Amino acid sequence: MKKILIICIIFLSGNIVFAQQKKFPVIKSGGGMFEVPEATPVADKKLKYKIIVDLSKSSDKPDSVNASLDKLARLVNLHLEAGIPKENLSVVGVFHFLGTPYILDDETYKKKFGIANPNTQLINELAKNGVRFYVCGQSLRARKMVDDPRNENIKVAQSALITFSTFQNMGYALILP
Repeated sequence: MKKILIICIIFLSGNIVFAQQKKFPVIKSGGGMFEVPEATPVADKKLKYKIIVDLSKSSDKPDSVNASLDKLARLVNLHLEAGIPKENLSVVGVFHFLGTPYILDDETYKKKFGIANPNTQLINELAKNGVRFYVCGQSLRARKMVDDPRNENIKVAQSALITFSTFQNMGYALILP
């Protein structure tokens, strides 16, 4: 019995030692990624990456970072970690539908949900690193949020639909996280 216990302890401690930790190479407040040393490189450092991300989903809880926004941060971290120069990475995030409340400033979000906006830090850090954000003007009106104070890094677009069609016609790839 003692031998089995020792073997189990060794096995479990070995798994803990070899467990990989996520890293946050550029965007520190979200978008954690794992190193994959066995991966075949596919990123092209000379290519201009143009990506538009749909941020239309809500979080399970108002006190958690939006999963789609976290995936956008991972997208940025992965591309930059793969050696894509920042000047070759153009990313746009579009908030609409159920993702609309995440554009609110901390004070307004707190009035509506009882806590400061958990997405503010990540939005600000992404914007500081070149990500452009828009919110759908149609969604603002449908949710009666037109006059609510927003994060200063988010611009209002006429609609998410026009924003998606315009950027896609300019060569942006649409990501639906």
